[in-house]
Amino acid sequence: MNIDRQTVEHYAKLANLAFSKEETERMTHDFGNILNYVAKISELDLSDVEATTHVFENRPLVRPDETAEGIGAKAALANAPDTEAGHFLVPKMIKVR
Repeated sequence: MNIDRQTVEHYAKLANLAFSKEETERMTHDFGNILNYVAKISELDLSDVEATTHVFENRPLVRPDETAEGIGAKAALANAPDTEAGHFLVPKMIKVR
């Protein structure tokens, strides 16, 4: 499938992208190759291929949550540059008007 330069420029404008002439030519060629590849895949008979919703069958994708003992406030604050009353002190980042 062929794609022309005007189509690439149109999509670039929609995506708020600016391409040089060389980039536009390369994109025209690359998009054409991609569309040819998709067309080739479309020719495959996939009628007996079951639809896939997940890559892994019936397996959790994340480990279960487990609680564990923390390191405690004293250890957490041990290397802090500045603390007060058991809390980290950080510099103010936003100026109030």
